[in-house]
Amino acid sequence: MQTYRIPQREVQVVVHLRQGEPLSGVLFVPVDGPGGTVSRLSDRLADPTDRFLAMTERHTSRLISHDWILYVELTSEEDAEIEREHAIGETVAVSCRMADGAVLAGDVSYAMPPGRERLIDYLNSQPRGFVPLQTARSLFLVHLRHVVDWEFL
Repeated sequence: MQTYRIPQREVQVVVHLRQGEPLSGVLFVPVDGPGGTVSRLSDRLADPTDRFLAMTERHTSRLISHDWILYVELTSEEDAEIEREHAIGETVAVSCRMADGAVLAGDVSYAMPPGRERLIDYLNSQPRGFVPLQTARSLFLVHLRHVVDWEFL
């Protein structure tokens, strides 16, 4: 069966769910992404076929419901840098209030075609709804389904 396994790499994260304490551990993403690039966690989160994500914590493994994730904090600078490599175009300073009351403040970077350059155009164009938000201390992948509002800073 090893022949049919897709090589995975580990991404160190803290997953914040709609209920309960944050979970610190490892999520798995394929080693190779589209076009032979390094696969990103945001690619995995955008995959419409993934209803659950495999996560390991210390001595436990679990499957996390994709729909219950509020946001994911990348704790490895290497993984955050892989995500940032794709951050091109406009950078907007914002804060977003999450459904659990948490407020995240930072920068969202995006590129959109002419005539659709507004932040709202970018947010509405995201198919699975996870957007990178660079804060002063971390990179977060924010699940748009659980954002209550955005405020420009």
